[in-house]
Amino acid sequence: MHTTKKIGIVVIVLAALFTGVIFNLAGNTKEEAARNECYQKKECEQAASILTVTNIGIGLLFGMFFLGVYLIIFAHGEQALFRHLEREKNYLKSEEKLKIVHMLLDENERKVFDAITNEEGVTQQSLKYRTSLSKALISEILSRFEKKELITRIPEGKTYTIYLKKTI
Repeated sequence: MHTTKKIGIVVIVLAALFTGVIFNLAGNTKEEAARNECYQKKECEQAASILTVTNIGIGLLFGMFFLGVYLIIFAHGEQALFRHLEREKNYLKSEEKLKIVHMLLDENERKVFDAITNEEGVTQQSLKYRTSLSKALISEILSRFEKKELITRIPEGKTYTIYLKKTI
């Protein structure tokens, strides 16, 4: 359970407890005022001030109750929104980095780089068909990419599977 939900539940429970106490106090004060016939008399100022305090307390308790409800219901939505925004921010940074790298490459390197970015986990053998470049040139370009830490090559049988580094 998320921290904000726990806090929301605690706030609602406290609000419920304090509501019981305040309503009990208000009820007792009204009963005492009625018994003493205190309405509009100077002797009953204490009862009037207690009733004022209880009315303010009731307002605060409703505020606490609705804060608790808000924390329980809406906190998850806000956290999901923040996670989405964080992923979006990271995606944009990664996309900008890819554009910068793309601008620094020559024509043949761009062909290979584009093929790798379009299909994650492309094999070195399939790059030959996707780029129309020779096997030797592709191998040379991939070696340069590895030295620049742009890609990772993982051996699979007689070929390599190519992945972009996560730091890009």
